[in-house]
Amino acid sequence: MSQPSSTAPAPPDEREVEAAIKSFLAGYHPNGARGAARIAGARNLWQEINSLTLLELVAYVEQKFAITVRPIDFAPQNFSSIDAIAQFVVRRRS
Repeated sequence: MSQPSSTAPAPPDEREVEAAIKSFLAGYHPNGARGAARIAGARNLWQEINSLTLLELVAYVEQKFAITVRPIDFAPQNFSSIDAIAQFVVRRRS
């Protein structure tokens, strides 16, 4: 009789993280997905969204991807763009 294997789900790849973040931002942007698409290409999210939305994004990332964002992690190199956030999440989940 074989034992059931207990394998953890695979960590998300960058595309999955990017899609989740774009979906989150679409819910917060007054122009919905169209406005979020403009933000998606931004090089500096800190200039595109207000500070409250940025903090809500961090909380969403923590909950959605089961990670903890420490104060030292909440920095432009990790949260300046959707790409940077996706890379951060993948690194943290690896």
